[in-house]
Amino acid sequence: MTQTTPAGQFLCPHCGSDAEANIRTTLSVPMVESTHPWDPVFEMRHCNSCGTTTPAQLAERWGGIDDEEARRLWQTIFRESSPFKPFYWRPGSTREA
Repeated sequence: MTQTTPAGQFLCPHCGSDAEANIRTTLSVPMVESTHPWDPVFEMRHCNSCGTTTPAQLAERWGGIDDEEARRLWQTIFRESSPFKPFYWRPGSTREA
């Protein structure tokens, strides 16, 4: 494993930035169907550089995964199925990643 960023510290699995937006999202109800890859996601982190919203377990590398594994999981499971557009959380933003 190639752990370069301490677990619990933000690292965007999409662009590799450590610039976390000043917002965190915790869900209290499901936002997708139970068969959707994002169904088990209940905490999300937002990248201030690229605008991507990612599952907190990837952005903070929960469960002992390293940076490389978090990026692999993002690319193979979560990226294409994301229900969020870049910077959706920034009011009035039309910026695309």
